[in-house]
Amino acid sequence: MRIKILENGHRPIQKIILGLIRATSADKQVPGPIAVMSYHRDLFGKYIAGCYQEAMRNATEWTEGECELFAAFVSQLNQCKY
Repeated sequence: MRIKILENGHRPIQKIILGLIRATSADKQVPGPIAVMSYHRDLFGKYIAGCYQEAMRNATEWTEGECELFAAFVSQLNQCKY
């Protein structure tokens, strides 16, 4: 289920970036986490992005590349898009 409100409330540059994501995506949709973090970015996205970065990247001994590889592998096993 996708919330329709996430399709609005973006600044012009964000609209361009999201449009590019849609154009290059196989299902022509912006992935949910990106849509949520870009919705009214001033209120939510830019603050939570730092927390996500810290939790996902800096709390491990793995390099950024290794984390990306593991995520892609797990997504493939789960038969979902990475």
